[in-house]
Formats: sequence, C-alpha cells, structure tokens
Amino acid sequence: MKNLTAPPQHILVSRTDKIGDLILTLPLFQSLKAKFPQARLTALVSSYAKEIVTAHPAIDQVETFDKGDGVFSLAGRIKKLNPDVFLAVYPRPSIAWAAALAGVPTRIGTAYRWYSFLFNEKIAIHRHGGERHEVDFNLDLAIPLGVSRSAQNIEFPVAPKDLEFVREFLKEKGVGPKVKYLIVHPGHKGSALNWSPVRYAEAIRQLSQIKNLRVILTAGPDETPLVSKVMTFLTDLPRDKKPVLLIGELGLKQLAALYQGAACFLSGSTGTMHLAAAVGTPTVSLFCPIPSTTPVRWGPWGNEATVFLPKRVDCADCNRGVCSRHDPMDNIAVAEVVFAVQKHLLKKGKKK
Repeated sequence: MKNLTAPPQHILVSRTDKIGDLILTLPLFQSLKAKFPQARLTALVSSYAKEIVTAHPAIDQVETFDKGDGVFSLAGRIKKLNPDVFLAVYPRPSIAWAAALAGVPTRIGTAYRWYSFLFNEKIAIHRHGGERHEVDFNLDLAIPLGVSRSAQNIEFPVAPKDLEFVREFLKEKGVGPKVKYLIVHPGHKGSALNWSPVRYAEAIRQLSQIKNLRVILTAGPDETPLVSKVMTFLTDLPRDKKPVLLIGELGLKQLAALYQGAACFLSGSTGTMHLAAAVGTPTVSLFCPIPSTTPVRWGPWGNEATVFLPKRVDCADCNRGVCSRHDPMDNIAVAEVVFAVQKHLLKKGKKK
C-alpha cells in the first residue's frame, strides 16, 4: 500500500451518480467502518442522492459534488478535509483530478481509464461485462486496504419519525394501519428497458382484485405523464380498486418508510427497487436483455427477490436496446409476474 503505513484515519469515498448506485455502495461503507471503526468516513455524493447517506451509521460526513461544479474548488475542499485515503467508486476524471491536486496520499481507482494514472492504487476490474454484482465490484476497491467482504446486507435504518409520518400520510389517502399494501413503481430513468404502461396497468388490474390488498403506485414528479398513461387503462376500475397515486410527494427517507411497510414491491430496474430491497421488502423486478443492465450486476441485493428477464430474444438490436421493431419486454407475461407477486404476498412473517 503506497503512502499508507498505519490504519487510515480519514477515508473519502466518491460515488456521485444515481440513487440505486449509491445504495449498492453502502456495503462498502459498512465494511470499511467494520475494518476501521476509528476512521472517519466521508461520502462524496450528488446532491440528488444525498439523502441516501445522510445519518447512515457507517458514514460520518457527507459532501456533495455535481456536474458543473469546479474541479479546483473541489480540490480545495478535499484538501481541507485532509483524508489519507480516497476511493473512486464511480470514477470521474474531474473528481480524480481534484483528489490528486489535493494531495491525498492514497488514491484508489480502477486501472483501465485514461485518467487511471491519477490513482496510485489501481484495481484491475472491468464492470461493463456485468458478470458480478455491483456490490462486489465496489468491495474490490477496498482490497488494497485489507478489507474483506464483511457486509452481508444493506443497512438502511428507517427513523421512527418517518414511519409515523407515513402512517398518518397513508391514513389521509384511505390506507389504514391494518391494510396490507403493494407498491407498483412503473417509472425508470432510461438506463434499461421496462414494461409498457399497458402491461403495468394489467398487472395492477389483476392485483387490485386480491381481497384486503391495496395497490399504491409511486412515481417521481417528472413521471406524471407515465402515470397518466397507466391510468388511462384503468378508468373502468371501481374507486376502491384504483391504485393510490403517490407522485413526488415523499422524500427518500419517507419513501423508505413507505416501502418498508409494503408486502411486496413491483418495478423495473430502478433506484427505488434498490431502496425497497435495502429496507428488506420482497421485490419482483423486470430486467431487459441489454448486457450492461444484467440482473447479475444490478439485481436487488440482500432481500427476498424474484427477477424476470425476457425468455428468448433473438433480435440483435433488441439485445443492444436499440430496436424500433420489437419490444422484448413483452416476452415477460403479466400472468407470471402477478403469480410471483402473489407468492410473496402469501408468505407469512413479513415484518411490518
């Protein structure tokens, strides 16, 4: 280990991309804290995802860096933080330059980027093949520090105040504390293919017929048009069978509380799926055939889960996610997905 002759006192971990990616980095923070309990751990994250790591038991400080922020300004901030180790989990050239300019003694990153010369500890991993889980790739970066995998699940404690807020919030929506509910999240950020609105609507239609179950549809504020499309196929449902719509009304910690109380969570490959998995909720997830989005790498981690992939995709363009002739996600049947959700709903002992 270059420039590190004693256990680190301050470790700066950079992961400035999306919510799901940051959630899958929490086991790295947990493993680092278990190995070096005396060390200060600082998370460098995007403002968008900051709430994920705020008040996490393994993280002592949170700093933000967003696209458009200045490299030299960040270098000055890092210099003031005075970390002795920098881990570039989501490698970006601007952040690697800032850590080098700040003179961080040990800088750990992947070996195959054009700017990898800025790291003095290089890890020979290729993520794009998707042959291992993202959690494992992240933990590889701690190997030079002598950290072996110790985290077996994702720690994401939900505060009592958020649980109480969600209980009262659901009451106002007509979902009492004794009502079992299912979350359906049809949105995604575009990195993977997903079911069409009509497929989600048909699944909701069938699931809404289950006795003593309420379907709650969650979405971000920018996904209102998608929700509207889903609902156009459900206009004939009775009022008490229509899904409860929660569109951008809750913060991430409140969403975590909502998801923790759910009997199951249905979605495509998206950050909220990882949030549901992190709080221990069973998930049913729809993945597409694009190699970079494989569930082997991006599947839910540490929870009870069912994952679906299109059974057979013979079109090369579909496999690359650029096809205008087919929708490979149509190969995932609604009946199969509904059956998988029902199996999770029937299992006893779900923590509420």
